[in-house]
Amino acid sequence: MDIVIILKYLLLGIVQGFTEVLPISSSGHVEIVKTLIDIECVDNVLFLIIVNTGSLITFIFIYRKRLIDIIVSFFMYIFIPARRTEHRKGFIYTLKILVATIPAVIVGFLFEDMIDSILDSHGLLLVGIGLLLTATVLFYITSREPFNSKDHDVNWTDSLLIGIAQSVALIPGVSRSGMTSSAALRRGRSIQTALDFSFIMYIPVSIGSIMLMIIQLISGEETLGNDIPTLMFIIAFMGAMVATYIAYRLIFNIFKSGKLRYFSYYCFGASAFALLLYIF
Repeated sequence: MDIVIILKYLLLGIVQGFTEVLPISSSGHVEIVKTLIDIECVDNVLFLIIVNTGSLITFIFIYRKRLIDIIVSFFMYIFIPARRTEHRKGFIYTLKILVATIPAVIVGFLFEDMIDSILDSHGLLLVGIGLLLTATVLFYITSREPFNSKDHDVNWTDSLLIGIAQSVALIPGVSRSGMTSSAALRRGRSIQTALDFSFIMYIPVSIGSIMLMIIQLISGEETLGNDIPTLMFIIAFMGAMVATYIAYRLIFNIFKSGKLRYFSYYCFGASAFALLLYIF
């Protein structure tokens, strides 16, 4: 098997996983790298499932204790009325996460085909515009520094607005974490509260997307190509999973510190690069 092809798929997995953690758009960077390394078949549905599942597993591992707490609280509140006072906070938090996923579900259902069509024909143009939007939002939100340092819970209005911000990020090049954390910060939440809510809400959205793809495969609405060996899936999956963890441990602190201006500068540059690739 050609070692160059193996390295290309490993690189795609690493890029997806590494950029998933940061407010710079994983989908946009994967599209740019696809063009640079000349990979034609990475829009294969199963490939997308595998790579995103790699990042998802890492996030579940990172937030495992928090996830267990809120899941236990959710079901304890429902099934053990005598302990509802104790578990009310976790139950309400879970409901807010679910509310925040609704806008992305609606937008995805209504516009997924249109976005995919534009991506197929003008992918780099769409990515360039999306990255420019991300850069602008991140740059704007830094004008509110220093951010609130008090740990206030996300309220219902916050949840809905953060969900709307996440739905915008269905456009390739628009960063999901960048948009959702910016929305929370703009609402006066602390950077820690914003990031926790952003990454925890990523988990049900990602699980839902994976399940939808699987259902489409089973029903025949989507088909799998036969041109990607199983080894490529495994390599991309491992690359995404490991890169997500490394980025979270090494670079995430810059994001966590609230230094969004650095990421805005980077996205301005990445946007210009994507648009130049599209033009030339």
